[in-house]
Amino acid sequence: MKGQYIISLLLPLIFVCGSCTQQSEKQGLPEKVSRDKPADPKRKPLKIIHLAGETINVNPKTGRLTIRGKDGDVKIYATDKTIVHIGGDSTRLSDITAGNKATVKYFRIDEKNIARSIFIVRENPDESKSPKAESPSFKPAETNTTDQPPEPPQKTWPAS
Repeated sequence: MKGQYIISLLLPLIFVCGSCTQQSEKQGLPEKVSRDKPADPKRKPLKIIHLAGETINVNPKTGRLTIRGKDGDVKIYATDKTIVHIGGDSTRLSDITAGNKATVKYFRIDEKNIARSIFIVRENPDESKSPKAESPSFKPAETNTTDQPPEPPQKTWPAS
């Protein structure tokens, strides 16, 4: 009778503990999602490509611009999510003109170069037109030609 009493107490405890362990395994991603979708071997992860060069052609209607880099001309397509900055100021693709120096970050998707960001260097007309700063000319120290001692400085020192 004592054995039946212990079994009747332990049996429900075993069922409760067994159901607790099953619930903790179900937390997280379902098994179907993790097993049924292996990585697609044809699809490569997107890689950001950097390009620095000069803008050759800009067409804001089609969202296309051509950049001449060190490896040749590259056609870049801008979207509504493309970030465009000229000299630190946020702007639009229509504000870019041919001949500007540009740095572009883009992705290669379906044989198209999609721009993520376009940075245009603003040239200051003041810097390009002004002559280079001349080095200060050397002035020899003044010498006294008379036999008088030099005058003391006129500066007064504060009292401490």
